[in-house]
Amino acid sequence: MTQTVKKCIVPVVISILLGFTALANCQTAFATEATGEDVIKHAKAGILYEATTGTVLCEKNADMQLPMASMTKVMTAILVLEQNPDLTGELTVNKNAVRHYYCSYMVPQQHLLAGETISFEECMKYLLIPSGNEAATAFAFALCDSFSDFVAMMNEKAKALGCENTNFKDPVGLSSSDHYTTPRDMVKICEYAMQFDKFREIVCQESGSVPASNMRDQGFDYYTTNRVKFPDDRYESPYAPYVTGVKTGYTPAAGWCFSGCMEKDGLVWYSVVMGGDELDNGDGRILQGDFIDTIALYNLTEGLTADDLKKPISPLLIAGIAAAVIAAAFIVFIVMKRKKARQRC
Repeated sequence: MTQTVKKCIVPVVISILLGFTALANCQTAFATEATGEDVIKHAKAGILYEATTGTVLCEKNADMQLPMASMTKVMTAILVLEQNPDLTGELTVNKNAVRHYYCSYMVPQQHLLAGETISFEECMKYLLIPSGNEAATAFAFALCDSFSDFVAMMNEKAKALGCENTNFKDPVGLSSSDHYTTPRDMVKICEYAMQFDKFREIVCQESGSVPASNMRDQGFDYYTTNRVKFPDDRYESPYAPYVTGVKTGYTPAAGWCFSGCMEKDGLVWYSVVMGGDELDNGDGRILQGDFIDTIALYNLTEGLTADDLKKPISPLLIAGIAAAVIAAAFIVFIVMKRKKARQRC
């Protein structure tokens, strides 16, 4: 009986170990085919992630902590949408929301005014399409009693989403110190935000307008800064029709930043490029490194299907395999120990 048990268990142990090794190799095989340094040439860091299979296709410094500029506003939008997913009702712009201390870089005559009443939906459009700074601070003071309370909510949500290398200091993205995220964390934030219907609807729009209000006789128009989805001749690519968002960002400290989402051939790709360079186009216009590198990342997806991508190993599966190996080894140990004991007798 002992020999029978032994003969059955040993092959099982060997098979489990070989299977575990094969699965571990399978997890990383495809992801390492594209080298981040070769693709992300004009930015400090970036990542390309496919959501339906959980595959990281390409990355460069994906865990580097960097300022994210106005990509910050994705988290601002999340906090608003969690409380008001349909963006119903109106808010009144707090006078502190337009103070230079909290909010700067506003275009003269084209910004929200203290005491102005605006709908939540119009304010969200102004936040996400042209990246209106005072829309972010208006939301902060509308949802919380103080600016610091809203920032605390942002950091709490980041932790809840599993962002281990993210810290917010404001809802806008203008803070120059201790305000950072990583490409990997930004993917988590964007993937969560895209679950809200209103967010998805807004971030793929090209333009909009702030309407007339109790504080202004006429509204003003605004336009997106997303040149991957709405390219001019500098950024033309076959992927523009498939891009569904998400958010741009720029400050001198952060460089050019872009988080994108592309849905194509049944796959959902999230890209984040941070710390993009500013390049000379040769015609008096600049080239943004974040857009150039994002398009280069999307080139990697050409022709890929879900079957081509290696699904990541579930932590539960890894734990189960490890437990099975340990249990089988323990049984073999006990069987062999008892056999030796009987032989001594």
